[in-house]
Amino acid sequence: MPPVPLNFVQCDDMTMNAETVPLTSSSMEVDTQTTSTSAPDSNIETTTHTNTSVSSDGVTTTVITTTIVMTPRRAPHKPPTMASSGLVKAATPPPSLITDANRKGNLIGEKRNPPHTFLTPSRRVRPLQRSPSQLLRLRRASPSKSPPCASTAPMRLLSCVYQKYAWGKKGAASSAGNMVTAASRAHQSIGLAESFELPADVPVAEMWMGTHPSGMSKVLDGEYGVIGLKEYVQSDPATHLGSDDGETNDITFLFKVLSIGQVLSIQAHPDKHLAVRLHAARPSLYKDPNHKPEMAIALTDDTSALMGFRPMPEIYEHMLEYKEFAKAVGSRAVAMCASLASKSAGYGAAVGGMELDRQVDESRSFSALSEMFRTFVGQERNEFVISQVHALTSRLRKSWEENTLDRENELVKLILYLATIYPDDPCVLSPLFFNYVQLKRGQALYIRTNEPHAYISGELLECMATSDNVVRVGLTPKVKDTDTLLDMLTYRAGRPRLTFGERVDHCTTLYRPPVEDFCVETLEVMAGDSYDVEAVPSPSILLCYDGKGILKQTFGTSGETKELSVSFGMSVFISANTTLEILAEGEAISIARAMSNVYG
Repeated sequence: MPPVPLNFVQCDDMTMNAETVPLTSSSMEVDTQTTSTSAPDSNIETTTHTNTSVSSDGVTTTVITTTIVMTPRRAPHKPPTMASSGLVKAATPPPSLITDANRKGNLIGEKRNPPHTFLTPSRRVRPLQRSPSQLLRLRRASPSKSPPCASTAPMRLLSCVYQKYAWGKKGAASSAGNMVTAASRAHQSIGLAESFELPADVPVAEMWMGTHPSGMSKVLDGEYGVIGLKEYVQSDPATHLGSDDGETNDITFLFKVLSIGQVLSIQAHPDKHLAVRLHAARPSLYKDPNHKPEMAIALTDDTSALMGFRPMPEIYEHMLEYKEFAKAVGSRAVAMCASLASKSAGYGAAVGGMELDRQVDESRSFSALSEMFRTFVGQERNEFVISQVHALTSRLRKSWEENTLDRENELVKLILYLATIYPDDPCVLSPLFFNYVQLKRGQALYIRTNEPHAYISGELLECMATSDNVVRVGLTPKVKDTDTLLDMLTYRAGRPRLTFGERVDHCTTLYRPPVEDFCVETLEVMAGDSYDVEAVPSPSILLCYDGKGILKQTFGTSGETKELSVSFGMSVFISANTTLEILAEGEAISIARAMSNVYG
């Protein structure tokens, strides 16, 4: 006979299970009873299973299993509030399956039916949770999916804004520009908008998808005409956002495509408290009172950036190797870094998410890096620092011309590149103390608030909290706010963490940062296949960044069906709790989906 079934439950950090009592071959089952009771209007049910057996030697064994099951009455999810085309293809790295046994919260793909939990009065009850690897195994075991349920609102085509920043690529070299142009042609072909062509000499740095007033997307639809996306979601926030808080009623994320022609400024983004103060004091420069954590996902293999302070031993090593750098930061900073370099060969536990590995002695590291960076970019010694920058770059350039330098030295090449654009900027030497990060296609980098960084090259997707607040200090002709940036930085040293995301199933990769404002899925559907996009309690923006296909949706109580043909550069807004199907009929299609971080 089979063993008596186990009761397996999970409560908080404690796992409890009833021991299996098998019926052996020498025993005989004589009586089995099962009773279930539940109180009226209660969500608690008790089931008692009694199994009596008699062994060959006359011993009677009775096994009684009692299961108490509660179906939680959950309140509706409320999202966080706050105020091929033109893409240069590169080889896709092999999928990386990343698991995190310590991460809490529901993961993508998990059904949101009320789960069974064990009722224990003294402990907080939480549902069973699955890791990404468990989720992937379940999807592989059950590839067929039930038809999507009816959605609450139809999907809407978006017309998006582009930004002509000087650092952007020009003409056909810009993926952002190619997407804007391709989308306008597609909109014209279905009679929704006029087509336009971007001049070849105009730098197209970014394409924005969202509700920020500096680049508001517009909804294209015959029913509404052309209206701003924020006006559209606020017309019915309960439907489009999943809740109505009566205040902000806005999307929590801003989605972008970046095409980087030359290095961006050395910058940082404020946290919420600082953003409120900056916006109140200088609203013309700091456009909103929101924080701006962000995440970049590389679309090409040539994507690179400067991110966070290097580990202390590397900074001190560069001070010894490049005497001009040591003179520029001053003897006090050199001494402080030297005292820490010998003690920080190892690193402490990771901070979490895709962030920096934190050094052991944080207070002393903070003091040393603050002294070094303030001396380096402050105004007191500006002329002397620039003279050392000139001396070092001249020496490196001469050695390069005389072929006495290693021409594969990425650090030297980067310094000389920066010197050709901003020869009189101290931050030309920033690669000596900031991490130089090179990303492959599909690799992501998360950037916390108050962390220094600068994108250098490449094509990338970028998702962030809905904000345009940037505090700059160098490598830019724009307004610099040096004092604010020096005061806001965390001065943490360590190596940035990169990730290829969490491979959820054969089509979906999830990138989720440690903030609630946003996360991103990339969906790759092969030619001839289809894929059901599951509903989430957050609005979403979908961007087709390669290929073409059809989005199919059933919505409303009447079961009405809507289809949209989408191709490279086109973007679509879908309301919260909305499903759709992706059909890749003639060729494969690649779609990126941005939304609030409903997975924790």
